[in-house]
Amino acid sequence: MEELKIEYTFDLEDFKEMENIEHSYFPDENITPAEEVLNWYKKNDLTCIGVSNGENKMVASANILPLNKQTFYDIYENNINEADVVASQIEEYEDNGTYFIYLSSISIDKNYRNNYRVITTLLKGCIDMFNLLQKRNIRIEKVMAEASTIHGEKICKKLLKMQYIRDTNHTSKIYCEDGEDFIKAMNRIKIHKEN
Repeated sequence: MEELKIEYTFDLEDFKEMENIEHSYFPDENITPAEEVLNWYKKNDLTCIGVSNGENKMVASANILPLNKQTFYDIYENNINEADVVASQIEEYEDNGTYFIYLSSISIDKNYRNNYRVITTLLKGCIDMFNLLQKRNIRIEKVMAEASTIHGEKICKKLLKMQYIRDTNHTSKIYCEDGEDFIKAMNRIKIHKEN
């Protein structure tokens, strides 16, 4: 059985692998270049979760971005696209702070798309990240996600219990939920380990 590993430390090559995966799902105008995603990560290194296979190749990833309030609502109102976000709009976490979180670019290599182990490993990485924030007494005001695929819509609606907000002008849908309700939904998700 192929070894899968949750990753929290990345370099530019990792972000290029993630960008290549995104190109198989999302329109080019919805994709942030790897170089800018690296800048996000340099600003706040708790912004990305990856899953690598036994060959240390990225096969899945998700960004969890604490955005400044203005940028959060600009995306929420469909005034800007996720791909327009730059590092200066990302907040650095401080213990006891309150943040607006944007889940972006949740993607899985097409060769692993229906692989339960990859999906649950990525989900476990996200849950662990939110648990880490809770331990630092970091409060989440709101969580927003943008779904560009049917799979993304199912994750937002059924798994994360997020509310549909609107269609965007770049063929995606915005979902949002209050932070406390989102954390409750995350805590209800059960990850079953396969032996």
